[in-house]
Amino acid sequence: MLRKILVPLDGSTVAESVLPYVRGLAPSFGSHVEILGVGMGRKERRVNRLLEDYISRAAAGLRSDSIKAEALLVYGSAADKILDYTVENDVDLIVMATHGRSGITRWWMGSVAEKVVSESATPVLLVRSKRPRKAETARKSHFRKILAPLDGSDIGQAALPYVEILAKEIGASVSLLQVISPPGTIEASVLGGSDWRKFVKAMHDAAENYLGSIAEGLSGKGIKTTYEVLTGDPADRIVEHAVDRKVSLIAMSTHGRTGLPRWVLGSVTDKVLHGAKMPMWLIRSPKMIIPRH
Repeated sequence: MLRKILVPLDGSTVAESVLPYVRGLAPSFGSHVEILGVGMGRKERRVNRLLEDYISRAAAGLRSDSIKAEALLVYGSAADKILDYTVENDVDLIVMATHGRSGITRWWMGSVAEKVVSESATPVLLVRSKRPRKAETARKSHFRKILAPLDGSDIGQAALPYVEILAKEIGASVSLLQVISPPGTIEASVLGGSDWRKFVKAMHDAAENYLGSIAEGLSGKGIKTTYEVLTGDPADRIVEHAVDRKVSLIAMSTHGRTGLPRWVLGSVTDKVLHGAKMPMWLIRSPKMIIPRH
C-alpha cells in the first residue's frame, strides 16, 4: 500500500512537523521514503546548495532509524514539481505540513499544500504545522484512533480501503461518523411538525444502518470499530467529535479538481481541514480524478 512515500521539505522547521509521522508509518509498511526539495533558479545558487544539504541530512536522519530514505532535488514551481514527481514515480502517499513560511526556499506552504491536495490523485497526509524542537522530529508518532466521516455515497467511501489497511497494519481502532445536516427552514415549514420529525428520524435510521453494516465488515476483519450518527453542521460536528474522542487521524474523501460543481463532502472536507488540529489523510475517489497532462 505504501511502498513509496514522498516528503516535500522546504528547509523550515515547520515542514519538519511531518517527520515523526513518517517515522511511525514507514517501518510498518517497509516504505521507501523520498525527501524532495524544490530548488529555485540556477542550480549554482547558494540557496539551492543549502537546500540540497538540508534534505540530505533529513534523509540521513531517517536512515539512522533503519528507514530506506533518499534525498532528491528538482527545480521549478514547488506544487507543480511535487505533483509531477508523484505521477512520474508512482508515489503512494504524499506527507506534507499544512502551512508555514520560513524555509530555505521560502515556500508559502499553505498554498503549495492546497494545490497538491486539490490536484493530486495520490493520497495526501497533511500534518498541522508547528515548530517542533529537534528532539521531537526524531520521535515516532503513531495513529491510535482513526476517524472516518462518511456521507453515504460511493465517492465518500474512497477513504475506507486506506482506513482498513492502516488500522490492520498499525493496530489502530476506527470510529465511523455520519453527520445529518438538517434541511433548511423552508423544507421544515413545508413538511410541518410531525412530518419533519419523521423525516429526520428516517434519515437517522438510514445512517445507523449504513454505518452499522460497514462497522460489522471492519469488525469481522479484527478491527475495533465504533460508529455514531450526529445531527448538525457536518464540519463542526466532525471537528468536535474528533476532539471529544481524542482521535489521532481523520481520514476523509475530498472532491479534488474535477470540473464538476463542488459536492457537499468536498466543501465539508475543506472546512474540517481548516478547523482540525490533528493530521488528515485525504483521498480522492477514482470517480473524481482527471489525469494531469
